[in-house]
Amino acid sequence: DSFITPAIRWYRILHDAAKGARIDSWAFKRSKHDNAGRHMTYSPTHSASVFVAASISCLAMLFSGCNNSTPSPPPTTGTTPVVNPGGGEQVTSPAQASTDIGRPRRQNERWADANGVQYLGNVPLDVFFDQPYSVVQDATPIGTGETQAVASTDGGMSGGGAPVDATAAKPLTAEPAAAAGNEWTTLLSVETLLEEVNTTRNFMKESLQTVGAFNSSMLMIPPKAAVMAALASIAMEYPGEITWKEDAKYIRDFAKQMNESTLQRGRKDQVRLLELYESMSDTLNRSKQADLKEPPETDTFVDVAAMGLVMMRMQSAEKRMKNEAGSETAFTSQKKMILHEAAMLGTMTKVVTMSGYGYEDDAEFLGYAKRIVDAAIAIRTAVEVNDFATYEQSLSNLSTACTECHSAFKN
Repeated sequence: DSFITPAIRWYRILHDAAKGARIDSWAFKRSKHDNAGRHMTYSPTHSASVFVAASISCLAMLFSGCNNSTPSPPPTTGTTPVVNPGGGEQVTSPAQASTDIGRPRRQNERWADANGVQYLGNVPLDVFFDQPYSVVQDATPIGTGETQAVASTDGGMSGGGAPVDATAAKPLTAEPAAAAGNEWTTLLSVETLLEEVNTTRNFMKESLQTVGAFNSSMLMIPPKAAVMAALASIAMEYPGEITWKEDAKYIRDFAKQMNESTLQRGRKDQVRLLELYESMSDTLNRSKQADLKEPPETDTFVDVAAMGLVMMRMQSAEKRMKNEAGSETAFTSQKKMILHEAAMLGTMTKVVTMSGYGYEDDAEFLGYAKRIVDAAIAIRTAVEVNDFATYEQSLSNLSTACTECHSAFKN
C-alpha cells in the first residue's frame, strides 16, 4: 500500500497527459525541426511513445521502491514566479509541496512543485514557447540560410521574437534605372516639336504685321510665346536631329522677352514684338544676327515660361480633342490632330513639374500630373490601334485629373 497508491496516481497522470493536447505541444517543441532543418508535423504516435516510455519508467521506480524506498522530501512553501505561456508578464503563485503532485488539478490551474517546476494543470510549463502564436505563424523554412535566428534576452536562441526576413539583412538596392535616353522623346516626337514651333511661328507672323492684327490677337500671344520658349528649352536637351538646336538658347530668349511685360494695345508693343519675332525667325532659318547678346546661361523653364501660360496650352489641347474629335467618326478623321494635341498636353504637363515651379516635391501635385501624362500617352496609343472606346475613356480620365487638380490647387 505504501507504494501502490502513488504508482497508480502516477499512472493516471501520465495516461491523462498522453491523451491531452499539451503533450502534443511538448512533442511539437522538441521535434519542430529535423536535422535537415525542415518543419515536422507531429503524429499522435509520439504521445503513445511517450506514454509507454513513461509507464516503463514508472514501473521501474515502483519495483525499486519495494526494496529501498526513499521518503518524499518534506513539503516546502513559498512563492515562486510562474511564467505565462502566452508571453505576458510573470505572475507569482504559491509553490505547492511535491506530495501534491498526485492530486487532481484543474485544466488551467497553475502551480509549482517543491523543486520549482511550474505546471499548468498536469503539464509542465517549460513545454510551451514564450510566444507560441508568433512561432506557429512563422512559416519561414529553417536551415536554408534565408532567415537569421533571433537572440533572446536571456542569452539563448528564442523563437519568441518576430522572424527576421533575409531581405532585411541584405543591402537595399534602388529600383532599376530607366532606360538610357531622354524622357522628352517618350512624350514628344521631333516631328511634333517642329510642327508646334512652325505653327506658333506662323501665328506670330500673322498677328504682328499690323497694329489691328496685334490688337485682336494680343491675349493669345503670351501663351504662344511661353510655349515657344519651353520648346526651345526642350530642343536644347532633345537627342533628335533639330537644325537650329545649337541656337535654341537664342530662340528661347526671344520668346522670353516677348513676355517680359504685360502687353498693351497699340503700336509700341506691336513694334517691339515684331522685332523680336523677326530675330527669332532669322535664327530658326539659320540666319542669326552676328551681334546678338548672349542669353543668360542660368535660365531654366520657370524663367522663360510662366506656369499659368503653359497650362493654357494644356487646356487648349484638351478642349480641341473634345470639340473636334468627340465622336467616333471625328476620331477616325482627326487622328493626326489628336496625336499632336495629346503629345503637347503630356509635354507641357511634364514642363510644369520641373524644378523651380514650386511643385517638384509636392506628392499630390505630381500624382495629378502623372495621371494626366498617363492619360495623354493612352490617348496616343488608342489612336495608333484605332480604339475609340479607350480614347474616349482616356480623355475622360484626363479631364477628371485636370478638374481635381484645379480644385485642390488653383481654387
